[in-house]
Amino acid sequence: MEYDDRYRQVQRPKHDCLLFDLDDTLYPLSSGLAFECRKNIGDYMVEKLGIEETKVSDMCNLLYKNYGTTMAGLRAIGYEFDYDDYHSFVHGRLPYEKLKPDPVLRNLLLSLPIRKVIFTNADRIHAAKALSRLGLEDCFEGIICFETLNPLQNPSDESVDGGSGPTSNTQFDILDHFSQPNTGLDLPKTPIRCKPSEEAIEQALKIANIDPQRTMFFDDSVRNIQAGKCVGLHTVLVGTSQRTKGADFALESIHNMREALPELWEGDEKEEGIRYSGKLAIETPVTA
Repeated sequence: MEYDDRYRQVQRPKHDCLLFDLDDTLYPLSSGLAFECRKNIGDYMVEKLGIEETKVSDMCNLLYKNYGTTMAGLRAIGYEFDYDDYHSFVHGRLPYEKLKPDPVLRNLLLSLPIRKVIFTNADRIHAAKALSRLGLEDCFEGIICFETLNPLQNPSDESVDGGSGPTSNTQFDILDHFSQPNTGLDLPKTPIRCKPSEEAIEQALKIANIDPQRTMFFDDSVRNIQAGKCVGLHTVLVGTSQRTKGADFALESIHNMREALPELWEGDEKEEGIRYSGKLAIETPVTA
């Protein structure tokens, strides 16, 4: 009997936390919100920042590719703007009615006897609205969002180690930079922390007291998954059945979790006391 007890203690579950991206992970790309978000970003760049409309598409592609988000890239190349105003314009206009309650996913999440946390580059208001529309607002312990990693709201107060980006009077011409690839100039750094930056992911794990070696990370972005793998997370690429470099698993849909990852449920389904239930902590960063 003593041997059995010791054996059970050694054979504890491999994972004690599940880290979930939100957009295009907990709901499909086919919802159309990503398309509307990109359109709103373009409109913000033209209407609020005075960027020529003909340059917007190419700028967005380059900024997203090199900085993780267009917002982070805009700040890097010298545009100053209020973060709340940006999020209100880009996310506040989204057609949230396209998101429908997902009782299947809700039951899956609530049946998981493991700590669950959201990790999104979006702002907390968007996260709360999206989760509410999906009927998942009480399925997670908390949210790591834009405000969690970027508590400063005044761009003039920000700085980046090793130097800051250009001021609003000296925008860096990223289109010109990539039209002359042999200039030898480094891209300016961004003051915004976001995925897929390994520093941002490590900071998120530290804030939420998450052990990457015992955490499974779900995201629809290959870059985010690869960065997560580099910091020690177990990774699941969502939205495709094709496993890529850096992904331990690939799921066509988040609804396939139980079939693809049965070990997350095995041996713990009767331990009701472990499961999280209650109001989602949305107003403050996730804490231990």
